[in-house]
Amino acid sequence: MKDQFVIAYLADLSMNQTVVSHACHLARMLNKGLILLYIEDPRLKLPSVNDAEQQLLKLEADIPDVHPAHVALKGSTAEVINALPTLLNGVVAVAGVNPKASFGNPTHPRRVLHHFSQCKIAYLTVQQPLTDPSSYNTVAYSIDFNKESKEKLIWASYFARFNHSKLLMLHFKYSDSGLHTKWHNNVLFMDKFFSGLNVTYSSLPIQGRALFPEIIVCRSAAQAGCGLLISVTTDTRNLDVIEWFAGVQEHRTIRNPHQLPVLFINPRNDIYVLCD
Repeated sequence: MKDQFVIAYLADLSMNQTVVSHACHLARMLNKGLILLYIEDPRLKLPSVNDAEQQLLKLEADIPDVHPAHVALKGSTAEVINALPTLLNGVVAVAGVNPKASFGNPTHPRRVLHHFSQCKIAYLTVQQPLTDPSSYNTVAYSIDFNKESKEKLIWASYFARFNHSKLLMLHFKYSDSGLHTKWHNNVLFMDKFFSGLNVTYSSLPIQGRALFPEIIVCRSAAQAGCGLLISVTTDTRNLDVIEWFAGVQEHRTIRNPHQLPVLFINPRNDIYVLCD
C-alpha cells in the first residue's frame, strides 16, 4: 500500500478516460497510489453507487501497472472532497471539466470550482485525455506581486524533480515601483527555494494588462508549448467589487479554449503536500 494517493474524481462517469489518463500519469510520476473516486450526490442526477461499481471495476482492470483501488460513496460532493486528505490520504485530485455541460452536471466548470473551493490538496482540471505524457515536459506558472504566487513553487518543484519537466515562469513588467519591488521579492524567494532543491527555470515576460491577468498567462503558456499551468485560486476573503459581479479569473481559466490542464491550489494555511 502507498502512503498517499492521487484521487481520480469521476464526477459523472462521462469523462472517465480523460480523468484516468492524467491521474495515472501523476501516480506514476509521484510514485503514489491511485484511487478512483465516485460520489453519488443526492442533489445531482447521477447513477447510483451500485450502478457505478461495474464501471469502476472495469477501469481498475484496465490499469494493471498502477493497481488502483476504487471508492464509491453517497453524500455531499463538497464534503467528501474536503475530507480527501484524511479520508483517503489524497495528495492531489484530478477532475474532468466540460465547458459545454449543463450547470447541473458536476463537470460544469463552476460546479468543479465550487466543489473544490475548500479543498486542502491541489487539484488538476482537465478537458481532454492525456494522449502524450511528454506534454507535461514543460510546466508553466506565473509570479506576480501577490504573496500567493509563492504557493505555486512547491508543486512546480515536484514536476521538475519527479517528471524532469522544464519550468517556465511567466511574469508581467510592472511600471509601478511598489509592485515591482513586491514582484522582485517573490522572485528572490523563488530563487532561494529552487536553489535548495537544485531546480532551474526559465522566464518569459508577457505583455498586456487585463481584469483577469491569469487569462493572458494561460494563453501565453499555451502559445509557448507548455502542457500544464499551475495557478492559485482567488482568496474569497479578499474579493473586490468587480470580482463579486464579474466572477473570479479561475472561472475563465478552468475552461480555457486551449484545453490546457490547470493545476489549482487554494490559498490556505493548512494545505496538504507530498511526503517525499
